[in-house]
Amino acid sequence: MMDTTPEGKLLNLIRNAQSKARIGKDLKIFTKVNVILMAIIGIVAVVFLADVFIFKEKPAEGPGLDIQAKLPQPKPIAIDTEEEIPQPLPGTDEGIITKKIPKEEILGNLNLLGIITGDNNQAIVEDKALKKTFFLYKGDSLGELKVYEIKDNAVILEYMGDKIELRM
Repeated sequence: MMDTTPEGKLLNLIRNAQSKARIGKDLKIFTKVNVILMAIIGIVAVVFLADVFIFKEKPAEGPGLDIQAKLPQPKPIAIDTEEEIPQPLPGTDEGIITKKIPKEEILGNLNLLGIITGDNNQAIVEDKALKKTFFLYKGDSLGELKVYEIKDNAVILEYMGDKIELRM
């Protein structure tokens, strides 16, 4: 009943006008924020496309690459004729001379972290020199080492015919 009085009608008109003004002001702020965000997205897209297409490094052309320059040059070795010349180990190529690493050094660089048992046991071995962890199965190779057997608490490695046991 208050709406029927002229004062009530005037009060309703003022309230409606204020709410429309608030909505209009909020809409302007929302629109400005959207424009700013679209500008940022546009700048990021331009930078990305410029990186992909303009600043792309071109690969060296042609098969005339100097591969020899990238390979390390072998250092000459002076061999005294009185000393015995090392012979290749049996089972290796004739031209390659391999040096046998002591067991202690191998055991010092390798650490058995764990064994995963199941149908096909798996050993978790850490190489401290390479700072890498390897997950190995029976028959896998780790450089010159070959996994000979995986037991419940140890791994048997084969190195140039010798068996080396790693324990946890």
